[in-house]
Amino acid sequence: MVMKKLLFLFLLPVSISAVFMLNSCKLDNPSDMQYTEFVMQIDSILYPDTVRVGNFLPIQFYGPIGPNGCYSFLRFSGSVNNRDINITAYGKKLDGDICTQKPQYLNGVILSVSQLEKGTYIIHVHEPNPPDLIDSVYVRGYAPLK
Repeated sequence: MVMKKLLFLFLLPVSISAVFMLNSCKLDNPSDMQYTEFVMQIDSILYPDTVRVGNFLPIQFYGPIGPNGCYSFLRFSGSVNNRDINITAYGKKLDGDICTQKPQYLNGVILSVSQLEKGTYIIHVHEPNPPDLIDSVYVRGYAPLK
């Protein structure tokens, strides 16, 4: 009789735990979240008008990302060909409907461009809707030693 009580006292909590575990809510794993990638509209860029060979060219980006918290900055894509610096900014929109209602903006996200040689470069920011943003920067040579 004592053995049956001990077995019952052991199996009851195990059974209840198993029922709760099988019927409980599943939390979404953030890495399982699906999203849609898109080219972002850039309102403006900020950068020094001159940099020295061997230094990074920091370019800050400003503009809207999206109307709510489902939107966020994803990445930059680009290349330096001859004297052209081509840049495209990408955002992502989470595929879901539970988002904050606060509009999202790029507030100075920085892209650092390196390995530039002496000369004038054209910065070309590709936009989803024309016109593209186009400007220039001058890379000057090394400073003479004193």
